[in-house]
Amino acid sequence: MSNRREIEGIDWSGDRILPAFQAPQALTVFDLRGASAEVQLSAVTMAGLINRPQPKVYLITSDEEVFWLKEALGSIPQETSVANGDGILAVLLIGYRTAIQGMIIYNPDFSDSINIATTMAGQREGIVVSPTQAQDWQQTYNLPILADLRTYQWNNRLQAYDWARQNLLPNSSSHAVAGLDPKNAAGLRSFLVATNTFVYYLDSRNFLPDVTNNFQSERGLMQAIFKEYSPGAVHLGWFIDEGSGVSLTSDAALTVLATDNFYNLEVWTSVQSSTASAREAPLAEAVPTLSANQVAISFTISDGDNLQYIQHHMLRLWRDSSRGSIPIGWTISPALIQAAPGLAAYYYRTVTANDDFIAGPSGAGYMFPSRWPAQELPGFLQRTGRLMESMHLSTLEVLDIDFLQSTGIPIIANLRQTGMVLSDPNLQLRLIQGLLPYGLHGLLNGAGTRMPKVHMAQGVPVYQNLGLADSVSKTLELVRNAVSSNQQRPLFLNVYILAWSMTPSDIKKVIQQLGNQYVVVTPGTLMTMIAKGK
Repeated sequence: MSNRREIEGIDWSGDRILPAFQAPQALTVFDLRGASAEVQLSAVTMAGLINRPQPKVYLITSDEEVFWLKEALGSIPQETSVANGDGILAVLLIGYRTAIQGMIIYNPDFSDSINIATTMAGQREGIVVSPTQAQDWQQTYNLPILADLRTYQWNNRLQAYDWARQNLLPNSSSHAVAGLDPKNAAGLRSFLVATNTFVYYLDSRNFLPDVTNNFQSERGLMQAIFKEYSPGAVHLGWFIDEGSGVSLTSDAALTVLATDNFYNLEVWTSVQSSTASAREAPLAEAVPTLSANQVAISFTISDGDNLQYIQHHMLRLWRDSSRGSIPIGWTISPALIQAAPGLAAYYYRTVTANDDFIAGPSGAGYMFPSRWPAQELPGFLQRTGRLMESMHLSTLEVLDIDFLQSTGIPIIANLRQTGMVLSDPNLQLRLIQGLLPYGLHGLLNGAGTRMPKVHMAQGVPVYQNLGLADSVSKTLELVRNAVSSNQQRPLFLNVYILAWSMTPSDIKKVIQQLGNQYVVVTPGTLMTMIAKGK
């Protein structure tokens, strides 16, 4: 790993999961909405070069980018370009020609060449272009061709990424690796170029060896790639299959941040001022005392570990008319304070007493504790604790996986019994012991279970969630079944809500149909009630 290349001026110091780019003096805004995938691909790879190490351009691809530009980045001087479509590329090429050394041509008949071209772009300071674009721009802008991937004789993506592992990975950043669908023209790609990150896209469920490539499998190549990174490095983007992918990164002690559709990340990490810090302290909620036959219930919305969800879909949920009128737990990534302090500041600034932030699974990033190397767990927990403390988070959501789920093979994974629950009590205790010094007061555990369970460990409630719930009717069914089959009173329920299927208004509909037997509280208050025996 001695030849690994980091981009000068980008700060990975200390225990940062993501780097801090230099604060921008001003931003030129380009609107890519409606642009072709070809134009977007060239524009984002160009932006990655232009924005290292100090962001200068911001790309709009959706209405959320417009909102955030005003709401969270408004203090930065901005100028909006009138260019659109191919005109955007012309303005970028003319205005920032010195940042670009040439062109890297991908093969339109082999989509994975786009990812290899993206890795090359970060190393050779080239922009990723189609053959048609290359022909037009070579003379117009005096851009040399740095590489033409049509000349490479790869038969499949396994061969292509194995070649990239041998020839490109040694010259890429040691801090990050990314899985990115080559059909995703934009998304995280500008950040990957800016940070010189190695990019791949393989299927962790593919165990079959390829006789034409030294009997290697796609799963085996993923493992070989991950071995090139030290424990604590970050896996960005996403996977073809979640369970088996996160299992492999956890085996290698790589923290996962779901970011494949996170835009302008290099701009967001550059806003590190104190004005973007989290709120001083959580808002207090009165802790009720239950009568003999009452049920305390809370609702926790999933997917807060997913940074792109926070940038896009969570904003839509956050602006739902019912938010604030009912208690809701919102999972959120502790790493958000590093990745996008401006996003964290917005959510914390607009929070109500009925909104309760919970650290998303399973801490500093998405990981499965039972797969994480035991010797690396203290470091992960220390990093998690510091980030939770900086975000004033005291409840942690944990997900785990069993062997059947870790294969990702549907016929096998569907036999799973654990519901993504961390079932090992010794491992639960290790998490709690590692996070107690940072103020942990509750552990929410698992998804995909119909019967809740709770016990105490070193004074901290360990609560097995009810759910996932993906509709009003499903939520009511889960709750009523849990209540009717459990005679214990008082009873404590936390329902894990699928963020992609339900809204705060849907949760309100559930509450309206529950009746007076139920007392609705935030998850944090539920943890306090359990701990106090209320």
